[in-house]
Amino acid sequence: MTATEDVTINGDGNQNVFGNEIGGDLILQQLSFVRRRASMVLSSDEVDERVEEYVPSFNHAQIVEALRHFRVVALAGPDGSGVKTTAIAALRELHPGLAIRLFSTGEDDVEEVGIGGVRGYLVRAADEDGSRLRTCVEAVLSSGGYLVVMGTEAEQRRFADHLHVIPVEPPPAEAVYRRRLDRRGHGSTRWYDWPKARALLKGSPPGDGRRLADLVRDAAQRGGDEYQVEQAYLGWDEELRGWFVRHELLERILMIAAATIAPADEDSVYGAALTLARRLDVPLEGGGLAWHPSAALDGLLDADREDDDRLVFRRLGYAESVLRHVCTQYPLARLDLVSWLSELPTDPVITLAPELRYKLVESFADLAAEYDLPEKIAQRAEHWADGRRRTADLAYIVLARTCLHPRVGGRVRTRLYTWSRERNAPRSLKLTVVQVCEILGQTHLSIALTRLKHLATYGDAEVRNKVFEVARSLAENNPPAVFRTALQWCRTGAQMSDRANINRIEVGLRLLRTLLPRGGPAELRDVLGVIDFLAAQGDPRFRPLLLENLLSLAAEHPAAVLGMMLAWTGNTSDPRTEAVVLRTSLGAEVFLALAGRRDGSGLPLLLSGRAPIDLAALTPTWSVAFGIASGPDRWLPEFEEVLRLWLETAVARPALRPDVLPPLLNAAESTPGGANLLLNLVASWSNGRPEWRAVREAVLVRLLQPEWQRWVLILWIRFRGLFENR
Repeated sequence: MTATEDVTINGDGNQNVFGNEIGGDLILQQLSFVRRRASMVLSSDEVDERVEEYVPSFNHAQIVEALRHFRVVALAGPDGSGVKTTAIAALRELHPGLAIRLFSTGEDDVEEVGIGGVRGYLVRAADEDGSRLRTCVEAVLSSGGYLVVMGTEAEQRRFADHLHVIPVEPPPAEAVYRRRLDRRGHGSTRWYDWPKARALLKGSPPGDGRRLADLVRDAAQRGGDEYQVEQAYLGWDEELRGWFVRHELLERILMIAAATIAPADEDSVYGAALTLARRLDVPLEGGGLAWHPSAALDGLLDADREDDDRLVFRRLGYAESVLRHVCTQYPLARLDLVSWLSELPTDPVITLAPELRYKLVESFADLAAEYDLPEKIAQRAEHWADGRRRTADLAYIVLARTCLHPRVGGRVRTRLYTWSRERNAPRSLKLTVVQVCEILGQTHLSIALTRLKHLATYGDAEVRNKVFEVARSLAENNPPAVFRTALQWCRTGAQMSDRANINRIEVGLRLLRTLLPRGGPAELRDVLGVIDFLAAQGDPRFRPLLLENLLSLAAEHPAAVLGMMLAWTGNTSDPRTEAVVLRTSLGAEVFLALAGRRDGSGLPLLLSGRAPIDLAALTPTWSVAFGIASGPDRWLPEFEEVLRLWLETAVARPALRPDVLPPLLNAAESTPGGANLLLNLVASWSNGRPEWRAVREAVLVRLLQPEWQRWVLILWIRFRGLFENR
């Protein structure tokens, strides 16, 4: 669990969540919600289900042939006419197993089209403009994929000059109803040939057939009868109209309050009704005595009481129909009802259990989305996300539930984008937006990653950690896309003038490192390439970050990292440039880290024979290391330790001396101050010990100054050899 003064986000999936905590269970609930809504998320399971349940439209063959010929078509039809299902079924008939995704040219990156192979793309005509759509069409055709533009005939009219528009001729709703029942295991029940279904579905679109089948399934699970299924399908319209005509204003308010929060105790119902009365400016002459007495409350509302005396509406879909009935029949009260719903979860007049608060927020989100009130959604989310109120969980619910809604989702996503770029936005709001991006990424991955990019750039350490976790989670579904995006974060971050760029780079490199095990040699080259690009910027602020990532990569890919470090230290054409300084110093430090690693016997791994490397090629790298270690700063802490390890190896293993000593001696000799440094260190470490004699003399013979002393030493060694060899 990660705690801050504003918000706690817990994603372990096991905790209950309250106040400013957004827990794994709440996240899973919202993920489950959007995945059940085909208008929000088009998962592979949803595609398979639609194909299995598809009842062909009357012009299905024409649509398939048009897709085969043009590969881009526009399908027209009113809501509920099965346009999306027809498009999916036609695409799958042409290309079995084809990956299909929802796409928005205004928010998704058109450059992603075609990456990952041939795909089918579905776009909503209402969300598009001609210019963007033409660009998308060109990209899809170039990729070999397919594109279906979905919308009403009015929405498709503006694209008729460059798209082949086909009005969908939908199948009978009753056939869709029966097909869905059959697939849901109710094909042999009385519901399959229910006479009332034909009457209810006469002249209805296919979507109503699906809806009626789902109500039958709910009735079978809850024990509802035919009358309840019929009324739930009709929204209990007739009964509710009669009830509202027969009862006075305060009784209507009680009904609305009870249906909204049920199951609930009487005190909660009266409290909710009181807040609604105030919102509607209803005068309460007589105060609490003006309300209907509690003993007869269940009878007034046609409700039941549970064992704990809570009021509950058992009839299928009845409670859910009350608010929509009121909004439909009393449109002037609609905004007041939405405002009341938005305030009720945190109203001090009424104490609500956390589960009920969440239910109310969901009701508010659904109603505000249905009646096209994105500003109300954004205002409430920003209010709840204020860390001082400890209601970030409510902000998360309302945003997660609406960011993919077909009516308001685009504008909610725009607000998420605005918040993600606000440097001074409250931390609790940023953390909430990060978590919402996990929901958003289920359909619009590139859109979610764009918002996460800005949140990583302008967020603190807690926000960046959460960005990393959510991006990693999104990578479970599409690792290549997240990997490519992380590469882009690093490159764009390096080119930003804003000093916050290092935050973006940090998260990008962390993601690349985490995703790399799923890739191969090409991905490793990409990661090393972007690190090389970052080092080429010469920004000293990048150094700790690059060093951390290089050392981490070296643990798994030592040969590749070593190769790049040797290239860096071997290219010192202009040692004064910032890029060369950064590259060479990093190269030396990472090289020393690799050179200091040992095998089980204590031998340096680079000298064990298992590393495919020419030791003579190490001279430039050792030269850089000697130059830094003998310079004024002397900030290579591992230099002496690694150098001693290599010299001790040469002492202990004479067979390795011809390979170990030359690059060290060449490097020390070619570096100002390097020779004296090596001479002093060898003198200190050998300290007259006889086993060091051969190595010590090899160093002295090569580096001792002035020249006459070196020749005296050489003569002495030869003279001594004459006696030792007798």
